[in-house]
Amino acid sequence: MDTDELFTYYKRKEERATMFARDEERSGVHRRRHYYITTAIDYPNGPPHIGHALEKIIADVVARSHRLRGDDTYFSMGLDENSQHVLRAAQERNVEPRAWIDAMDEAFRLAWAKLEISNDHWIRTTNEQHFRASQEMLRRAQENGDVYKAVYAGWYCPSGNNFYTSEELVDGHCPDHPTVVPEWLEEENYFFALSKYSQRLLEYIEAHPDFIMPAARRAEVVAMIRQGLRDFSVSRQLRPGQQRWGVPFPGDPRQVIYVWFDALTNYLTAVGFPDDTDKFSHYWPANAHVIGKDITRFHCLYWPAMLMSAGLPLPEQVAVHGFITLEGQRISKSAGNIIDPVELVDKIGADAVRYYLLRNLSFSQDGDFSRAGLLRHYNDELGNDLGNLLNRVVSMIKRYRKGLIPVPSAAGELEESLRQATEALPGRVIASLDNWELGAALSSIWSVVRRTNQYIEQREPWKLAREPEKAELLDSVLYSAAEATRLLALYLAPYIPASSARIMAQLGLEPVTPGAWAYEGKWGNRKLERVVPGALIFPRIEMQDAAEL
Repeated sequence: MDTDELFTYYKRKEERATMFARDEERSGVHRRRHYYITTAIDYPNGPPHIGHALEKIIADVVARSHRLRGDDTYFSMGLDENSQHVLRAAQERNVEPRAWIDAMDEAFRLAWAKLEISNDHWIRTTNEQHFRASQEMLRRAQENGDVYKAVYAGWYCPSGNNFYTSEELVDGHCPDHPTVVPEWLEEENYFFALSKYSQRLLEYIEAHPDFIMPAARRAEVVAMIRQGLRDFSVSRQLRPGQQRWGVPFPGDPRQVIYVWFDALTNYLTAVGFPDDTDKFSHYWPANAHVIGKDITRFHCLYWPAMLMSAGLPLPEQVAVHGFITLEGQRISKSAGNIIDPVELVDKIGADAVRYYLLRNLSFSQDGDFSRAGLLRHYNDELGNDLGNLLNRVVSMIKRYRKGLIPVPSAAGELEESLRQATEALPGRVIASLDNWELGAALSSIWSVVRRTNQYIEQREPWKLAREPEKAELLDSVLYSAAEATRLLALYLAPYIPASSARIMAQLGLEPVTPGAWAYEGKWGNRKLERVVPGALIFPRIEMQDAAEL
């Protein structure tokens, strides 16, 4: 098949796929596909804080949304345990390294469980399977002629496990960890020939504009390539008397694999590489890696080059989010400027934290977390807007129709307007989520929360209830308000899963299940019968309590 025939073949294939997708959309039938999403794995050199939580919640919302679309979703997270500064953290506390990482493993798992993170897989890089995966990736690079031995000298930051030139330091400090003074390190290591892949990486990124999101991060990566890529070390030398910690380097017992080379491989380990070929072929390549902006170089340059060297497909997308500060200050363990997510959830609830972190999220910008802001959004939006809506709907149906959700009669203009606003949600929400505009998707949902409250104010069902001749109109009003609330709970489920389930319960329904967006996401697709009044889902918290959060 020559070039023109190949072009025609793929063009027709793409056209057929587009036609199929359109037919699928019209029919309302969703084609099941796999969706594999990951977060960066965290260093367990200390307990998790609220800064760690943002990334996990982002990925969780996206994973949950794909399950609701009916996709075969696989969501992986875990711990990066082979770093030397994890070992140092254990030594400073006079704790055995294994005991330390086991304790940190428990702390991280507890935090993510408290925040309702729904990961399917949890990886620890000290596991034997991960050792095999990392060594297999290195062997493939060696066989491809991409690994060589040389002496390295440079400024090494143990907090990020990265080397810097003198020009990259800021007043002698690490540019990414301002409190850390890097140490000068000079040793014989093995190197990966990253520079060999400069042109291939550039061509790939330019041919796949959605590979790195948002566009500003893609531009930064392209600039790095054009400035010239340096080969990077893939091993660390064991010093005399030093405890062996890390993945053994194949063929050289005096070295261990550089932590970033093994850490990136976790995305393969999580789906069975190299042992479970069926699972690996089913889920790889990953659809999305969700990472912070400080590790863009590793995920958008090192990782794709490693995969190219190993002859493996590249992930579909790397989504790079910004950081959050705490009360306007950089989050810092050493300075004690942190919030424990477990303690925060115990005080205000997981859904409030999830909602607040994502309400105004923009991937292209940094954000700030404040206790007063959290409490304000909780009371004004979760409590007054959503909680009050549910309470009004359930109370009125109980009072005016003895708890039975009525069958609607013919709809008027206001009912039709509410229905149209609600039916527009799926397209807007899914489009925003697919573009990593999680804050915009939530804003779209919230506009319908407020529209439904407005609808109730316009129809004044408390007045209609006093006019027997308007009983059919009251039926339509109560049903419309209940149905809009049901659909709001359905599309809010990825963001505030526990509260979504409680809303559904008060509407007499079970919690949402996989595929619900595809099969229950349209007006009238789920039969409503009876309300089951319950407690307020977001009881008010007084503002003077903000300092106690």
